[in-house]
Amino acid sequence: MNNKHNFIFNLGRLCAVLIVLVTFSCKEDALDDHYGQEDQRLESSILETLSSDTNFSTFVELVKQAGFEELLSSSQAFTVWAPNNEALALVSADVLNDPDALAQLIGNHISRFSYGSTINENQVFVKMLNDKYIEFSNVDGQVTFGGVDVLEQDVLTSNGIVHKMSSVLSVKPNIWGFLNDNIDQYTVLMEYFSQYNEILFDEARSVKTGTNTLGQTVYDSVFSSSNTQFKTIGDLSSEEDRFTFIGLGDDAYAGIYDRFKDYYQYPVEDSIKSNTDRAIFNNLTFPALEVADLDGTLIENTVGNMVMLEAGAITNTETLSNGNVFDVSALNYDVNNVIYKDIRYEVENNKRRTIGSLTDFSVVQKFQEVASGKFTNTVSLLANPDGSNSNNFFEIAFSNVLSASYTINLKFSAIGAAQNTKLRFEFSYKDADGNVVVNEIGPLVVSNLEEGIVPIGDVYDIPVFINEELDNEYFVKLKIIVDVSEPELLLYDRKFGLDYVELKPVE
Repeated sequence: MNNKHNFIFNLGRLCAVLIVLVTFSCKEDALDDHYGQEDQRLESSILETLSSDTNFSTFVELVKQAGFEELLSSSQAFTVWAPNNEALALVSADVLNDPDALAQLIGNHISRFSYGSTINENQVFVKMLNDKYIEFSNVDGQVTFGGVDVLEQDVLTSNGIVHKMSSVLSVKPNIWGFLNDNIDQYTVLMEYFSQYNEILFDEARSVKTGTNTLGQTVYDSVFSSSNTQFKTIGDLSSEEDRFTFIGLGDDAYAGIYDRFKDYYQYPVEDSIKSNTDRAIFNNLTFPALEVADLDGTLIENTVGNMVMLEAGAITNTETLSNGNVFDVSALNYDVNNVIYKDIRYEVENNKRRTIGSLTDFSVVQKFQEVASGKFTNTVSLLANPDGSNSNNFFEIAFSNVLSASYTINLKFSAIGAAQNTKLRFEFSYKDADGNVVVNEIGPLVVSNLEEGIVPIGDVYDIPVFINEELDNEYFVKLKIIVDVSEPELLLYDRKFGLDYVELKPVE
């Protein structure tokens, strides 16, 4: 029995080895057939290979002018997508005679490392020497670079691969560069973003020149422009990331502004505009999309809102080095997906919360797996309510409440109270004239076993947008009052569990 097993095992190993050898041999033959190269060709460098073909003499000369000759003669591996003389003859003299523009153009056709077409069965974005990313694709044998057909691919050299092109790939700006180059097309949009422009020291591109008397590094400094809004919406100037940005023209802006502005009503007109603009312009950036991706489903943007982009509203698409820009005729965002959302206050959060008496009333955070933030709260009144109700409540203040209609939900949790409890509430806010409006709610008997959402009160129309500022004189507050007197302790407890309080938009 053992000998039989050993024979089968050894025979299996032999077959496996034979399969590997045959596969490797076939792969070598396929590579030889595909590349069609003689070994002696690998003795030539990229520049030597291109110099031997008179159709690429202009490219070789421009490589030298741009300062890349030494680099491409080194032993490092490169891939070059080389345009022929006929293609380069169409390049503007302004570019050829500008050293920086020429370096950018030639760098747009050279990358580090070897990129052969046969290892690229899907699209990849190749980082070029000018830091741009260009799509290199092989789909069903159709090899393209930057969307342009490759004339002859996979010419092997001693230090990399050459792909021959009959077209020049112009250097495309990134999204931020494109927007700045077309300010007249996006007047309001760029007025908004320009207020957040900043100049930053670029340490990576700066050259160290020595140290000063304090031992600090001295640089030949390079500075670059940026925008503080990129921290929120994504860095539109980055070549490392890819985005789709909605190019919002002035007419489309006016339409969405009219739809959003009433939710930001405020006695100060400038506040209405600044908050409405923030809501609009923070919701224009998406992960990279194509028009074909817009199939009527909701798409998440970079700030986490789900919105619908309509393919029929897109009037133009600009393909850029780090994504694309969709121009739209209208921005038909649903306010419920962007700004008009649930506003939740987690009761364990002590910011914007007031307790009547720290000795008579307590809110203690308690871990609970099923709670919204995995924390609920044990709320307890430790003394008899006084006549002025100054010791039996806690009050929370909501932020980012729009000038819109809301209902109130409380999420209770069972925390081991012996009996039901009795609560009442005061929902208050300031109106546009600064008057305090107080709505009394209750009393409400809450089961000691309650483990769910309980609505209270009515529909409340908030007239003024409440921002996040703690010193804002306008407010929306809810006071939660334990309404259990000494004689009522026979029927009610003064302890209950409360997870969160939520303002819910009215459809």
